Amino acid sequence: MAGLTWRSGAGRKLTGAAGAVLALALLAGGWFWFGGGYDRWATQRQIDGACDGVLPSAEVRDVLGEGPFDDGPDTDNRTEGELADASLRVECSLLRKVEEGTGKPTRHGSLKVSVRAVPERRAKDDDGPAARQQRRDDYLGQDGGVYPDVGGVLPPAALGQGWNSTFAAGDGFSGAGATTSVLLDCARGRGGLLVTVRAEDEGRSAEDPAVRTAFARTATATAANASAHWGCDADLGKRPRSVPLDVNEDESVPLADATASCEGVPGRGSAVSRAWEGARRGTPVEMCVVGAGSVDGAGRPVAGAASDVEGGYRLKASYGPYAQDERYRYLERHDYIERDRMLGVAPAGPLVFGGYWASAECEKGGERALFTVEPPGSGSPSYGSDKRDKPTAADRAYERAALKAFAEGSAKAHGCKAPVQP
Repeated sequence: MAGLTWRSGAGRKLTGAAGAVLALALLAGGWFWFGGGYDRWATQRQIDGACDGVLPSAEVRDVLGEGPFDDGPDTDNRTEGELADASLRVECSLLRKVEEGTGKPTRHGSLKVSVRAVPERRAKDDDGPAARQQRRDDYLGQDGGVYPDVGGVLPPAALGQGWNSTFAAGDGFSGAGATTSVLLDCARGRGGLLVTVRAEDEGRSAEDPAVRTAFARTATATAANASAHWGCDADLGKRPRSVPLDVNEDESVPLADATASCEGVPGRGSAVSRAWEGARRGTPVEMCVVGAGSVDGAGRPVAGAASDVEGGYRLKASYGPYAQDERYRYLERHDYIERDRMLGVAPAGPLVFGGYWASAECEKGGERALFTVEPPGSGSPSYGSDKRDKPTAADRAYERAALKAFAEGSAKAHGCKAPVQP
């Protein structure tokens, strides 16, 4: 048999074919490297590795684009604990890598995600002083708080569509930002999961419905993945089609026409005649603000005009982990006062700097639901002063009446027992 060498015809053909294959491999490798294939591969690896693998790839890319990404500045990608003993705590963040003049993204964007177990409280659980103190110590050891605060003066939005959630959006100096929290009730005996996603995208606006929906879908898809990953087996909502904005200052309605979280709250002449209301169902945190509307020179209400929201009464209902969080934040701020005046130690009572609280037993979540009313100007005294306007008997009577109506309506909507009133 003739030897197969490069001099023979067959040898030259084989050598040529091998060279062509090598050239194609080099070309493919070059395309993969310089055409963005490596960046996409690296980006997918980051998504898959963050938050124990529960981030949804498509939804993350809808917010941050195709990459490349950086990890968060604090390298806070961590997973610890278990769902079974309610110690599960997961945190991760992704940043859009920005490189000016390279053809890569030039808008900053970020996602910060947390997944936390929610313990299931039962009536037979020890609720004595020692147990309460231990829960408080555990809480304060978690960076000053376990669950994200629902801040702001006005009510947040709720996603609806089967999700127990809050959604608070706002445009800052750098663009759109929003915090979406989704609370899942796990199968019986497994507690719950709270999934929170803080999203930011420079150069875009939260007024854009597509931006809000992309932000919210990242949270709901993460919640669905987390439920399956950690064996929560919760009932899930539907993929959000649209997401409302949280209430704006110029979106008050006549108090008599309130149909959501402010429904049934009494007025108080022209001083309390308008309502800024949020959702009554589908959210673990309900808020209602009532106060005076804008008037013209003749004292007539001005429809659609912004009003002094800061000068209104703020009513809030907190359920499940948010009720627990509200109590512990209060304990942290006012740990110098007598225990019998502490929020939640008794079923109802007065707040330290004005207003009252009430509570109710609920079937789900174990924690007693908490309801508060804060009058205008409530809060800590200004620096250097311990003076404040003393409320009149009529002021206190109105606060109790407003809290009673708000708490009863909210508790009924959430399937809780009648609230204990101050």
